[in-house]
Amino acid sequence: MKKLNLLALLAVISIIFVGCVNTGDKDKANQTLIDLSSADSITIHDDSGGLITITDQKLIERFNKTIHTAKYDNAKLDIAAPEYEATVELKNKENEKFSFWIMGMNNGLFTKSGQNGHYKLSETDKAALLNLFESNDQHVESDNLKIDETIKRITLANSLAHGSVNANIKDEYTDHETIDTFVRAIRTAEQIPGNLNTATPNYDIVLISDNNKYAFHLWINETSEQGMLMNVNETDTGYTITKESTAELKKILFSEAKFNGLEFNTERNSIGDLVAKPMGLSENNYLLNGGEVVELQGISYHTIHLFYGDHNAVNALLAHDPATDEVKVKWSDELNDSNNRWNNAFMSNYNMLIPLGEDHLLFLESDVTKKAGQYHLSSYNVVTGKIERLRENFWPLSDDYDYIYKFQWKAHEQKLFMQSYLGNVWIFDLKTGKDDVHLLKYRVIPHSTTGAPSLFLSPTFKRFVHDDESGELTFYDNKGVSLRTVPLPQEQYVPSEKIKWNPAGTIAWMDTAEINENRILDIDIDYLKIAAQKINFYNQDGLSIGSIKTEGNHEDTAIEVVGWMDANVAVIKSYTVELMHKDNIGLNVKGVSYYLYDVKKKQKGASFSSIPSSATITTDLRMGDIDNTGEITVSFKEITYKKEK
Repeated sequence: MKKLNLLALLAVISIIFVGCVNTGDKDKANQTLIDLSSADSITIHDDSGGLITITDQKLIERFNKTIHTAKYDNAKLDIAAPEYEATVELKNKENEKFSFWIMGMNNGLFTKSGQNGHYKLSETDKAALLNLFESNDQHVESDNLKIDETIKRITLANSLAHGSVNANIKDEYTDHETIDTFVRAIRTAEQIPGNLNTATPNYDIVLISDNNKYAFHLWINETSEQGMLMNVNETDTGYTITKESTAELKKILFSEAKFNGLEFNTERNSIGDLVAKPMGLSENNYLLNGGEVVELQGISYHTIHLFYGDHNAVNALLAHDPATDEVKVKWSDELNDSNNRWNNAFMSNYNMLIPLGEDHLLFLESDVTKKAGQYHLSSYNVVTGKIERLRENFWPLSDDYDYIYKFQWKAHEQKLFMQSYLGNVWIFDLKTGKDDVHLLKYRVIPHSTTGAPSLFLSPTFKRFVHDDESGELTFYDNKGVSLRTVPLPQEQYVPSEKIKWNPAGTIAWMDTAEINENRILDIDIDYLKIAAQKINFYNQDGLSIGSIKTEGNHEDTAIEVVGWMDANVAVIKSYTVELMHKDNIGLNVKGVSYYLYDVKKKQKGASFSSIPSSATITTDLRMGDIDNTGEITVSFKEITYKKEK
């Protein structure tokens, strides 16, 4: 498994894909290509209301060439408003419209109006397109490096390619001393004779005045005696930075960070909410993410993940007493190297926080070293502040990167189930100490950046079903003993949650439907929910105990288990579906009714217009659906604790 970078994860957090069935990245050129002979102009709108119009045929050709190299995926996007919209006006008065997400950490995505699916640009093409869109306000004087106006701000980014500026800003400088250092380095740089063919720059720097922006590539590292500059728009001409200026720039770029451990500054905002920000970090140099929130004895506890600099991360347990203006760090750990094999776990597994009795919190305690480290299942005592390791060093360090893919807590029995990406399964019994541990046996299905569900746990924790991609599902007991296999139907839809269980853990079932767009109720990058035509039932050991189908021969009818009256009697939802839009994924559900079905007796019972109030509702378990944030909101830059009412 590839190591995860937080910025990539945030991109996944920030955009929700809708669509993963039969996806592919084959370039469908005929769907994006614009007939250049009929293109009259391109109008670019940005999300701040800015507008530019491109009429130059070379720029139009550049636009067309860039989008033509994109890779197509028929997954539909469900995403925030685009950062740019491009309207290509054709000479026949018609137009083509495109929406782009290419700023900052977004992954170079765009869509074409009237078309399913989306397109993904390479990092180079993303940067080139962004440079085209900003060509009117981000440029360098082409004849020299002369700057004759007051610079108010300088941005710095890791460079991606010649001729474009990376929009993902790494740092920003507004103090006069730093600005003067950069300006002096540029003004005193000397042109290098001849045309240059250079490697990718280290950095992109943009000097910003009240009226203009000046963009440069910069080659410099910690051992450089003399750095080099290049005008972004003249990539064959370089300028040598003096030794004095190189030394000054190195002090700015490579000095140790001011961050000396996680602490928070707090202040009340205009409506009285408490806002907390990490101390010692500029806002352009860090990102925050929040995990679970638990309130014990009037104190709010929650987990956070802080990412700063090139690849530095802190996981922490925070506490806030609503009666004070303080945010306290109760536990934290830091990782500073993406080559550490705990990298993926550290980046992903900060969000588990479980109340354990009235005064303890259960969490994953990392203890990473420079190259490796350990993970512990630990308990934090909210009264004494002490941490107890309940299962010390429980997670063997593997050669490949691993992380906890899913976990499930059974509160009244104090049992914790966890499955890791590489296939470690733990069922910890914190009451009796009788654990079930299966190392590297039941891996997640490799798919996208996170993987697809492969293990389906009974509510009793006594059975689970695993998909090993052999075409069969295997029922196991909690000791890992294989009980029975069930074939997956060929050329039919099966939802991502392939097996579901009744609350008693005595009956399992599988939904199936024909492969057709009018059978997709919901879809995401690793998730599929279908409008089923048939439901197969099994006992807890995987033995088939019957099935039900939609009634009649209507192609648009569907059924679903939505609840249970007891261990044997299911509540079945019957309905019809129709496509919301032709050639688009998305269904309207109509004609809903309910009836009871005794699975053991294979008997249909009474019908209802709504789900009986005494039924136990079947939940749709989607990985990562943690939404217990309470009165705490964690944005990328700050934590907000709502004022007590």
